[in-house]
Amino acid sequence: MAKSSSSRRGTRWLYVLLFFLYVGAIVYLCFGNFSALSSKMPLTILGIRTDRIVHFLMFFPYIFLAQAAFAGKNPWKTLVWVTISAIALAYALELLQGVVTTSRTTDPWDLSINLSAVTTATLIMAIATSRRGR
Repeated sequence: MAKSSSSRRGTRWLYVLLFFLYVGAIVYLCFGNFSALSSKMPLTILGIRTDRIVHFLMFFPYIFLAQAAFAGKNPWKTLVWVTISAIALAYALELLQGVVTTSRTTDPWDLSINLSAVTTATLIMAIATSRRGR
């Protein structure tokens, strides 16, 4: 049974809302001062620096939420634009940290982790998209 047009629009608005709330949370996390909290966190988890895990987990959902929020008739075209926007956001936020705040610095390793999360999520979405097309 096919979904009605109004039902799809309602779902789309929910995804759009979730996406923008998520982006707002990323911006807050990238520019906020969490030095008091970070002193209480372990430095590593399973030998991986905790801040690198946090960066990966912050950017990983971007592709899935944006793909759901802005899905067009051509899912591959949407995936390309979603990936480009994720890369642009990762670069912009990391570069601006050193300019906008005094409590944060630009870290090339953080950027590489952000981009690895985007790449991993894009590959997963590409595999899911290709399987849906069969």
